[in-house]
Amino acid sequence: MEGEHVPLSNRLAVVQVLRVFLAAAVFAIAFIDGDELDLAPLVAVYLALTGVVEMLRRRAPAVTTSTSSWMLLLDGVFLAVAVALTGGTDSRLLPLVFFHVTAVTLVVSYRTGLKLALWYALLLFLGHAAADVDLLGSRTTGTYGDAVLTSIGLLLFAIGAAVCSSVNERALRRSRTEMHALVELGLELERARTSQDVARLLARHVRARLRFVRVMALVRQAERWEGVAVTAEGTAPVTSPADIGPLPEQVWRAEAPTLVRALDDDPALDALLPHARNVVVLPIVADGEALGVVLAEWGRGRRAQIPAVTVESLSQSASQAAVALRNAALLTEVESLATRDALTGLANRRLFEETLQREAARSHRRKSPLALVVIDVDHFKDVNDTVGHQAGDAVLREVARAMVANTKASDLPARYGGDEFVVLLPDCTGADALVVAERLRGAIARDVTAVPVKVSAGAGAIPENAGTGDRLVAAADAALYAAKREGRDRSVRSTRAADPEEVPGHPSLRRGA
Repeated sequence: MEGEHVPLSNRLAVVQVLRVFLAAAVFAIAFIDGDELDLAPLVAVYLALTGVVEMLRRRAPAVTTSTSSWMLLLDGVFLAVAVALTGGTDSRLLPLVFFHVTAVTLVVSYRTGLKLALWYALLLFLGHAAADVDLLGSRTTGTYGDAVLTSIGLLLFAIGAAVCSSVNERALRRSRTEMHALVELGLELERARTSQDVARLLARHVRARLRFVRVMALVRQAERWEGVAVTAEGTAPVTSPADIGPLPEQVWRAEAPTLVRALDDDPALDALLPHARNVVVLPIVADGEALGVVLAEWGRGRRAQIPAVTVESLSQSASQAAVALRNAALLTEVESLATRDALTGLANRRLFEETLQREAARSHRRKSPLALVVIDVDHFKDVNDTVGHQAGDAVLREVARAMVANTKASDLPARYGGDEFVVLLPDCTGADALVVAERLRGAIARDVTAVPVKVSAGAGAIPENAGTGDRLVAAADAALYAAKREGRDRSVRSTRAADPEEVPGHPSLRRGA
């Protein structure tokens, strides 16, 4: 049986109610026609069998399930005999046959309904055959031609009901599948931490679950678009300039999906999704704020129609992605507040110390060097006292910009506290750190214009000056104070020798080496 969207126990209960209704309807019509005495024994036997089936359904569901098809055949026998006893094709009970076929088609399955219609057609012929040999006396009237027409009508009626039921079941199954996929997407989006994660999950969901050919999800990031494209070849990141044509603006204003037969009129989008046909362009909007756009290519024929339920699922998916994007942005903001210095935008002391411990462990594990530069603005208190704290803040911001501009992406510049800054240098020796310190010192003297300042710097490294992160900070800090004692505006490399016990993994520092 089909119709899996309704539990089997529920459908069996409905069929039981249907049997009681058929018995009551047969007896009521027979009573009106004056045939109640002829049909009373038949109705009584049928109700008794129905009661037995109900008892089994409650106490032995497995038995009832296995015999449900045979009971439907028995239902047909009951109704066909009642029709034969009350006039055959002229019986006023005949509409109950059509009703029974329709009900079974809708409640059980369209296949079972067709089988039941064929069974009724056979029983109608058997009724006429019984009448020809006087088994039913003069109760059955009409000819075989009438039986043929009635059977054909019944079969056509059953086919029509089956087609409607099949379409409905298919739509329900598809809707249920897409709803289940939507729930899964929501669960996946809950774990997304970045906008790129959200775009990737959305694009993969739309292509895999909604049967689109190619999907691109783009999120607006300041002056550019970032996202992913998912095709049969796989998933690829996409980055595009801010101007990708007027289409996104149009769908944002409408806040509704738009079907575009081709992207030829939008060169930027056509370049991102070349030769696309039948594309649904959908906005990603949260609380009236335009966050991104989805381009889903349906493909197929020139005039292909996209099912409304698919477009609705696509819209709901985009709505979930919009909420996830907003959450990801809030999470990024919270993480930034927790790990970034509010004034300079550099890593704060907390992030620096976490990174220092991680990089120190990596240095021991890989036997690679790790260096640190500590920088302090000379006479910074005088800047605050003479030109004010706002000018002092401007100096610190410009120092931070100079440090970012003159370090590599793998380095970590951070504000350590007050006017003191640090730069963590993975895979750099003490000599390398001194070169970096001198470069930063020169860049700060050149690029800080709010109030011209000089800086002093100290440099240290693992394993030559320290074996742990804490000892590395102490070594570089001591070198900084040496630079200040020597007159400021200079860089000094640590001369401290690491304790061999701090770095047992480095053979050159073992005692007696």
